[in-house]
Amino acid sequence: MNSFEKVSHWIAGDDYRLSCLNVASRQMNDEWYLSAGFVRNLIWDKLQGNNKNTPLNDIDLIYFDPSNISMQHELQIENVLNHLMPETHWQVKNQAKMSIQHGHKQYKNCIEAMSFWPELETAIGVNISKDGKLKIVSPFKASEIVALSITKNHKCTADVFHKRVSEKGWLKLWPDLKIKI
Repeated sequence: MNSFEKVSHWIAGDDYRLSCLNVASRQMNDEWYLSAGFVRNLIWDKLQGNNKNTPLNDIDLIYFDPSNISMQHELQIENVLNHLMPETHWQVKNQAKMSIQHGHKQYKNCIEAMSFWPELETAIGVNISKDGKLKIVSPFKASEIVALSITKNHKCTADVFHKRVSEKGWLKLWPDLKIKI
């Protein structure tokens, strides 16, 4: 079983994550993924041998729709998801507009957008098809993502990377993590 298959297996065994994926799949038509901590935290929990899932601050749903980059559209999706799963805080971001916010050339899709995220291990997403098949994506190799490490993306500054590591408290939650610059 390769690393992304292992992650799919872990997600398939997590009722809460499957519920989130199924709710999102009923709302989204375009390219979309649940990403960042939704997947990364589960990987780190499993690799460190945690029996419990580390609580999620939010569920990051990313999608790609260059035809409508309004914040209102993102908020509409968030409101629907928060209504359907009120115990969950959803954060929805159209990656088609994130290139504008960050001063990059227009991204082609969610995977290219993730290639600019500060840590390699955060740049992973999952969605579920109408027939229940999980799809794991990342702009980076599975061996770089499915590891007990926090690896600085070469497209990110060291200051931004270290600030995120400090503010997120990842080394306290997962003390076995290794920082890779």
